[in-house]
Amino acid sequence: MSPRALGRLFSVYLAALLVLCLMLQKVLGVDRSRAAGRSIVSTWAGGVRRARVAVPGGEDAGARIRVALDDQARRVRGIGTVEDVLDDSPVLFKSSFLFGASFVPARDGVEVTYDGRVAYATIDDLLALKAYDHPLVFGPIRFQLGIDADVVWEALAKELGVSVADLLEHGRFRRLALRHRVPPEPAPKVTADTLRDAALAAGRYLARAVRADGSYRYEVNALGNTENEGYNWPRHAGATWYLAESALYAQDPAMLAAVERAAQRLAGSALMTCGAHRCIGEGDRADLGSSALGLLALSELVLGGRLPELMPVISDLAAFIRSQQRPDGEFMHFYDRTENHPVDVQVLYYTGEAAFALGRAARVTHDQKDVDAAARALDRLVTYPAWYVGWHYFYGAEHWTCHALDELWERAPNRKALRFCLDWQAFVYDTAIWGREASPEYDGATSAGPFVPPAIVGTATRMEAAVATLRVAKIAGVSASELERLQAGVDAGLGFLLRTELNPGPTQIMVNPGMMRGGVPNTPVDLTVRIDYPQHAGTGLIGYLKQLERRGPG
Repeated sequence: MSPRALGRLFSVYLAALLVLCLMLQKVLGVDRSRAAGRSIVSTWAGGVRRARVAVPGGEDAGARIRVALDDQARRVRGIGTVEDVLDDSPVLFKSSFLFGASFVPARDGVEVTYDGRVAYATIDDLLALKAYDHPLVFGPIRFQLGIDADVVWEALAKELGVSVADLLEHGRFRRLALRHRVPPEPAPKVTADTLRDAALAAGRYLARAVRADGSYRYEVNALGNTENEGYNWPRHAGATWYLAESALYAQDPAMLAAVERAAQRLAGSALMTCGAHRCIGEGDRADLGSSALGLLALSELVLGGRLPELMPVISDLAAFIRSQQRPDGEFMHFYDRTENHPVDVQVLYYTGEAAFALGRAARVTHDQKDVDAAARALDRLVTYPAWYVGWHYFYGAEHWTCHALDELWERAPNRKALRFCLDWQAFVYDTAIWGREASPEYDGATSAGPFVPPAIVGTATRMEAAVATLRVAKIAGVSASELERLQAGVDAGLGFLLRTELNPGPTQIMVNPGMMRGGVPNTPVDLTVRIDYPQHAGTGLIGYLKQLERRGPG
């Protein structure tokens, strides 16, 4: 075949593909800007749906919705919800994979008509069923395609009193584009008041999570208020650092009591011997991250006038971390307690954590060696070959580096580190989610790809670093255009965090929403809260709040 004939064939293929896409868009597309065609009114109690009715649209739809809510309230003591149906389209496939891939997580629901009866699986239903949290994993690749079809089919078949096989054979399915009317979808603006409310809610969530022995409810499913297994000392220490910062800001007695219990656990049973010094961890191999973030948490409390008796522990932890530093500024990230020697292996985060912690601890110890060690580590972190920005570590995980920049700026300013963090924030901004038609509420979030709802902690870590970088950039006289872009990223990212924090969150589908208030979930559709999620989000929120308050009125 000649090149000209091949070109014509390719043009025909592209034209046919375009026509097919337009036809599919015409048949399957939905218009989310339309007014509600009908509304689904439900009442939930104890995280379980107890009543439901569909209300037609029209001029008097609002009045009919109020009547439906009042009628359900008389019969069921619970939380009333209204989900508007904006548009719908047919579901063409009944294979599990293709059916599930037909829906947008947290934006779409399902309607099925069977033998003249209609059943719905709305956004609330699908969140309660965990049907949106349905990853498909192919080796290192992770997709989040719509919904778990099998779970949805089983729930709808149960509601209609038929078998799944009968439902699939005789049911007619439609995709529903939905929007919450009651309770309204959260859209708080980034202001001092909203930042303060959200930051302290995150702190109070962590305070409620501290047990009597100083350990945390580490990871909790927000729907059932049930705990998952596992524990992690670096995350215990990081959560304690943020709890200390928020408790000292609020001067809340309950928060202060909780953070002191968590800190005493770090300085008590978690404290071990690592050669000539003490360290934090467990087992025969101690990791640098536990000691670094533990040092950060304890220093925060002592700087705030609490637990001054921890000073010897702070000095010893700082000395241990310095003893792990190589001449080039890098740290050895582990210590073998059986053979009493450092292990020169590096993993993500620990060098940045150690640099930040030593810089903060120097405010307590007044030891220049801590500042010098932190400055050498920061310089090592931001020195890399021009041909590969990820020479040391994964480029997308540099939030502790920018915390260290901020902490050291007045005592050991590093313009190379400032440029690194500014460039990193430009990368964060360029790779964020913008203008996703089905999910405009994700604007500013860090994207893991078009098929995966954004991991909220990913945005949170980048925003805490952005806030730290913004403070230094203003002091350093960065250009107005670069500041404006950085500020826009902060506003958008923090706005996303305000929308997704469980403050209060979808209380209708939670068994105990009071316990979960202030928690930050894994994703908008996976309502699992681990202690480091509110820590990272809260750090960004309270950091920017403090900048606004220093700015003064107006």
